[in-house]
Amino acid sequence: MPHQARRLFHSMISQSDQRVPLAEAALMIAWEDRGGPDPRVQLAVLDGFADDLRTQVGEIGDPRGRISAINRYLFGDQGFHGDLSSYERPDPSNSHLDQVLRRRSGLPIMLSLVYMEVGWRLGLPLSGVALPGHFIVRYSAEPQDLYIDPFSSGALWSQADCERQIGMFHSEVRPELVKWLMTPPSSGAILSRILRNLKQTYLAQDDVTRALASVERLLLLDSGDPGELRDRGLLRFRAGNVYAALDDLERYARQNPTASDIAQIRAFAKELLGKVAPLN
Repeated sequence: MPHQARRLFHSMISQSDQRVPLAEAALMIAWEDRGGPDPRVQLAVLDGFADDLRTQVGEIGDPRGRISAINRYLFGDQGFHGDLSSYERPDPSNSHLDQVLRRRSGLPIMLSLVYMEVGWRLGLPLSGVALPGHFIVRYSAEPQDLYIDPFSSGALWSQADCERQIGMFHSEVRPELVKWLMTPPSSGAILSRILRNLKQTYLAQDDVTRALASVERLLLLDSGDPGELRDRGLLRFRAGNVYAALDDLERYARQNPTASDIAQIRAFAKELLGKVAPLN
């Protein structure tokens, strides 16, 4: 039977994207991975941050002034900071919202999630910016949007900074590419990015069980993702579930006949079939 957190996560993401309770769904990811008591009590921490800021931010009309007030509170008073060591020694705690709130540190997407959740409680027009290799926050304003990097204590980015980040991963930074990459990600896309970070962390730790759980939740978010279907098959094999692995890999091969790895996957599936056939 699936962990209660998995059932709740599935229920939350089955709503229309605008109604997905992002922080609560992120806490369900942490709960399934870590176990222990229901971590939704941590939502009160985010409420408390917003309550502390409400009067001060409400008296400031200038977006930059509001950002400065939030930055002083979150990165000064509360001590939130980016964990640079996470890139050298991957730690799932940096992707678990309950631990990020407790330790006051985490990956860029998690600190951005905290920033957005606090801002949304204050009625501020915030959204995510899912840049390649980094995640920041947009404050929608006139005459131009402001970009905030919670991983760097709320440092402001320019449009040019965002394009430089894109250029680190793309040889040609075309306007249509920039527009596409800087479109606010959906709640589902944010949760998928969190789960992919966790998947990579667990693979680095050779934690097959939790890596597989990450892939299973990614497929709840997008059942048609061919890469995750393939990876679920490979991880199911490593977990000892050969029949389920074979089913996934054969389905991947049928649905993606021109994939770059199709020859290797077909060969591996054929090898698996040879192992299980004598058992029938």
